[in-house]
Amino acid sequence: MTLLLSVLAVELLLDVVVLVVLLPSLLIRLLLVPLCPEVVWCGRGRQKRLALTIDDGPSGPGSEALLALLRELEVPATFFLIGTHLERDQRFPRRALQQGHDLGNHLWRDASSASLPPPLFQQQLTDTERAIARAAAPASLRWRWFRPGQGWFHRPMLDALAARSYRLVLGSIFPWDTLRPPLWFVRLFVRLNAHPGGILVLHDTPGLSGRTLDTLRCIVPDLRRRGYRFVPLKELLDPAP
Repeated sequence: MTLLLSVLAVELLLDVVVLVVLLPSLLIRLLLVPLCPEVVWCGRGRQKRLALTIDDGPSGPGSEALLALLRELEVPATFFLIGTHLERDQRFPRRALQQGHDLGNHLWRDASSASLPPPLFQQQLTDTERAIARAAAPASLRWRWFRPGQGWFHRPMLDALAARSYRLVLGSIFPWDTLRPPLWFVRLFVRLNAHPGGILVLHDTPGLSGRTLDTLRCIVPDLRRRGYRFVPLKELLDPAP
């Protein structure tokens, strides 16, 4: 009996690992969406629409290559920018807006947002907002989107964001790209986890922007063959009646 219980425990553990690694989108939609309704995990409805979000930019030349590819693929994106990374390309926010993309606040440094004391969190939120707004001028920004560094959040953060009319956006399709898996795995992961209303998370850093380019060249045609289309995050979350 002890051996049987051990085998069942191992099988259960393996099933959980498979779900977490290969099918996290299912867990997000079944568990996290009802548990944390203030957080934006994905859109609603049955239309096969997706929103692309890209974190951690700008990366420098990699960001310019991403804009060129997105223009070629006709895919809109929301770029969650880090304040200190604007030093790599001060003109990127303006170019991204001119091309029809949107911008989000990813705080001042590439670090855990949840570990910041509340006053420092507020200061970094403001500093990043102002830095992006200056770089985007003369375009004016109406701030809507925030994504916490490393994805962790807590109640005081949600309250602070709500007071400033931000929406905390995470996502439902994260193909572990920061771990640099092979392209075949990314392709399989996206195929398994794509769903109507999905929010895809990729990254634009000096070390990852090239992989993001390869990923988009691969998965965008695949998704379109399956009937999916990419729309702006605003359209995905606030569809016209």
